[in-house]
Amino acid sequence: MPRVIDLGERSPKLRGVHLIVGEGLCSNIYVLGVEEAVLIDAGVGNRLNPVWPQLEEIGVKPEGLRGVAVTHAHHDHIGGVFRILERADPEVYLHRFDAEYVATYIRRLRLVDEGDVVETPLWPLRVIWTPGHTRGSICLYVEDEAILFSGDTVFPWGYYGRYNGETGSYQDIVESLRRLKELQVELLLPGHGGPIYRDAHRHIELAYRNAASKP
Repeated sequence: MPRVIDLGERSPKLRGVHLIVGEGLCSNIYVLGVEEAVLIDAGVGNRLNPVWPQLEEIGVKPEGLRGVAVTHAHHDHIGGVFRILERADPEVYLHRFDAEYVATYIRRLRLVDEGDVVETPLWPLRVIWTPGHTRGSICLYVEDEAILFSGDTVFPWGYYGRYNGETGSYQDIVESLRRLKELQVELLLPGHGGPIYRDAHRHIELAYRNAASKP
C-alpha cells in the first residue's frame, strides 16, 4: 500500500504537509492541512493506489477536502481525482490547456493560468505555467517559504520532464526550466521521487543546463 510521510518531520517549513508515495506508475500526492485540506496531484487512483485509506490515515475526511490542484492531466496525476469525487466534492484546479481532456468529467473544475493563486490552509500557492512536459503543465510556488511543487517539469539531481508526448515540446521545457531557475527555491517537492530540503535551486539550475545543452 502507498506510504504516508509527515514532511513536517523532515523540515519545519513543511509542518502540516504529508506526502503519499504511490506504488508503480503513480505520482506523489501532497496533502496540505487536514481540515479544509488541499491536495497537489491525486495519483493514478488504481487498485494499488486507492487514495482514501491514506487520506483517512492523515485525518482528512470527505467533507474536509476543499481542493485538488493538478499539475497536469496525465493519468498518473489526475486518475485519483475520480476516486476522490466518489466521496467528496472539492474544487479541482487545472490549467486550461490540459483541462480540455477531462472537462466533461469533473464537477467544480477551476481553470488556472500564470499568476493565479490557489488558496490552501497553509499558504497561497502561486501558479507558474511551465509547458513542455504537457502544454498545460504548471508548478505551484510558495514564494515566502521558497517552496516549489514542481509536478513533472523538474526533478532532483538535474532531471526534467519528458517532452515527447502528444503536447510536449523541447523548446517549451527549456524555457520553463530557465524561468524556474530564476526563482528562489530552497525546497523542491516533485511529482515523482523524494523531496529536496535545501539548496533546491541548484537542482533546477542543473536541470536547465542539462536540457539546454541537449544536441
